[in-house]
Amino acid sequence: MQHILTQLNNEQREAVISSKGALLVLAGAGTGKTKVITTRIAWMIHSGIRPESIVAVSFTNKAAKEMQERLAILVSEKIARKVELSTFHSFALKILRNYHAEFGLQNKFSISDEGESRNLLRESIREFNLEDILSLQDAAQKISHFKDCLFTDDDFTNKKNIFDSKILKQLFNAYNRRLRLYNLIDFDDIVYLTVLGFKNNPSLLEKIQNNISFLMVDEFQDTSHAQFEFICMLSSKSRNICVVGDDDQSIYSWRGAKPSVISDFLNKFPEAKKVTLEQNYRCSPNILNAANSVIRENTERLGKELWSKQENIHSVIIHECENERDESIFVADNICYLQKNNHSFNYDDVAVLVRSNSQTLSLEQVFAEKKIPYHINGGTQFFDRKEVRDLFSYLKLAHNNSDLNSLFRIMNLPSRGIGITTLEKIKETYFNAYKQNSKISIIESLTDLAKTHKGILEFINLWNIFGTKLRHSENIVDISSALKECYENIGLKKDILVSSANMQIAQFRMEIVGRVLKVIEKLELEKENIQSVIDALHLDEAKFDRANDNSGKVQIMTIHASKGLEFPNVFLIGVEEGILPHERSLTIKNGEQEERRLFYVAITRAKYRLLISHCGFRKKGRSSNSEREPKPSRFLTAIPRHLVEYGKTDPSSEEARRMEAARKLFDLFR
Repeated sequence: MQHILTQLNNEQREAVISSKGALLVLAGAGTGKTKVITTRIAWMIHSGIRPESIVAVSFTNKAAKEMQERLAILVSEKIARKVELSTFHSFALKILRNYHAEFGLQNKFSISDEGESRNLLRESIREFNLEDILSLQDAAQKISHFKDCLFTDDDFTNKKNIFDSKILKQLFNAYNRRLRLYNLIDFDDIVYLTVLGFKNNPSLLEKIQNNISFLMVDEFQDTSHAQFEFICMLSSKSRNICVVGDDDQSIYSWRGAKPSVISDFLNKFPEAKKVTLEQNYRCSPNILNAANSVIRENTERLGKELWSKQENIHSVIIHECENERDESIFVADNICYLQKNNHSFNYDDVAVLVRSNSQTLSLEQVFAEKKIPYHINGGTQFFDRKEVRDLFSYLKLAHNNSDLNSLFRIMNLPSRGIGITTLEKIKETYFNAYKQNSKISIIESLTDLAKTHKGILEFINLWNIFGTKLRHSENIVDISSALKECYENIGLKKDILVSSANMQIAQFRMEIVGRVLKVIEKLELEKENIQSVIDALHLDEAKFDRANDNSGKVQIMTIHASKGLEFPNVFLIGVEEGILPHERSLTIKNGEQEERRLFYVAITRAKYRLLISHCGFRKKGRSSNSEREPKPSRFLTAIPRHLVEYGKTDPSSEEARRMEAARKLFDLFR
């Protein structure tokens, strides 16, 4: 352990050995926060603290897995597995599962996906005739906001606008009532119900607290109100809590996060020690100094100055392009140059960062022309494909026999003549049966209806064979095998063949199903059962996103999606007024400061090369023929000139000549 400590800088070492009490680690980008967290856990175990009493939570399964792997190197894999390393939602869900009755939930409840939640919310809006005054999107945002703010009936009653509060209270309760009817919770419920349950049941909270001696929170600046309350409740007894975060990287206000949460922590734990990590191990000094100069203009920050011992090889490049095609050519030509002049170059060493996915169209066209392999992160997700959702509906219905949405999704695949009128009858029949017996399954309630409808009878007969086999599967290999039988025999495979435009598309869709089944067989789960597979698919969708191999491809992604990643070469395009900062952000309180933090995050993704571009002309819309003349982003003026190499489209280039000809023609007609 002493040898490990010698590999840390002074501030990192101080954070590691400060294992008792409250601690804030203000960790700048690239300062080794994951190393500090895992080494701190190893230090605690070395000091005699039971690994089972240590909990470390983050926001992504990728981060939790990385912590697990690094910790295993320090203390052995066997001991590392005893430490609770997970996401907020995975940890809270485990509590809900273990004590479901105390939280007012039935056993084997499921998590509704976004589509299911929207359908139930749409029904609730119709129930109160709110279609004309409240859109589905607005309603979803309000419901999510209420749950993050931990709203109860009293909070609605205390709102000043009596009419709005009454309507929203009815909508909120109607939506939650529908969730419970189908034995569902939504994603926000995972933390919401846990916190409210703790407030209503102090003895249960104390029971959980007694099992947690030390709590650590990664990416603390991203915590929402409900998550902040959750971790405060868990650690209020032991006061042994360490939070690691960076207020300069708080970029998720739309998810309820705010940079002031770090100050809130210091108010909640006034005895907390503060350690600031400023030595950066990722970026070259030029890139780091550019980032420091940009973020220094924000007023709402605790303040730190990152520095690096890395070698300075390249200046920051800021390039003025004619238009978005010229910008894409600029990116592509530089990638081709790197590929030709660097023997160790790999395309996945390059990231192109955009403010929004609408900026990628021109890039895709030019990359295709120049045969540059690429992958767009955050586009249509593999998990959102219809055939994948349909396949998982078999799993969800086998686990939760009250899941009407999953039944409706699969019972008419392929068509069995079950139309909307029949579905309404099925729903009414189940509701009536449920009033008489709350433990009755949907399938059991349809016995009489099946006598008069051939399609329902056909589905029930198939489900009683293959669905029952799936429900009784005891390990992931059996689950995958039984799920395959459902797919082949109940009707999904036939539906793919019938509904696909041609055999090539059908074959591609069937291959995707096959890949999902293989992924399930390789899942690493604490318990090998249907419930664990379903929870994994909802809380760790990346495990199922195996449709594409993204290695050896340029990575195109939004700045938000790039957080936590790093690349040797980064192109940041469209750094213009209206894009970055985004025009909508300037109408929101502190919106410009968050956009500046977003720019800071983008800059600090680059290790060696950072190339920033902006255009003189840009289309007004994705498919518009008209153009606007954007100004370079106000954020660029903060970067000191001595750090920058400025560039501009060569007047002799093909794109420049085309634009000049177009301007002369325009002047002629004007």
